Amino acid sequence: MLNLQKLFFTLFAILIITSCVTTEWKPTVIYHPETENIQTTIPVEGEYIVMLYSADWCYWCKVAKKWMKKEKIKFLERDYEDPFHKKKVKEYAKIIGYEGNLDSVPIFVIGPKIIVGYNPKQVLCEIGREKCKTSRFSAWESPLRQK
Repeated sequence: MLNLQKLFFTLFAILIITSCVTTEWKPTVIYHPETENIQTTIPVEGEYIVMLYSADWCYWCKVAKKWMKKEKIKFLERDYEDPFHKKKVKEYAKIIGYEGNLDSVPIFVIGPKIIVGYNPKQVLCEIGREKCKTSRFSAWESPLRQK
């Protein structure tokens, strides 16, 4: 009887492990129990979902939302004036070591990066749609050099 139980348990464990390995998990719903808020979004393969912190009165926030919808960029929106969301983004900034200013909107959180202000090229770069251009200057080419 004991051997039969061991055999059954082993087969059941193999079935569970096999089903876990062969299925692909994709997050489709993000639930925030503190705010009773559910937003559904499916990320584009190979891209980050953009978290946009904005305010109702912010002109550039409206421009950013319109631009992201036009470009079909998947994003979740949070109200930066809500103390809960403001606290969460500041905690995240501390975790990733971001030391910049978080007192203006829009704020884009893209994976381990935070972008403050409306900068479409940088957003496209960070989500992986464009190649990031890094500029390195020598002392002779510095953009700050007076002519």
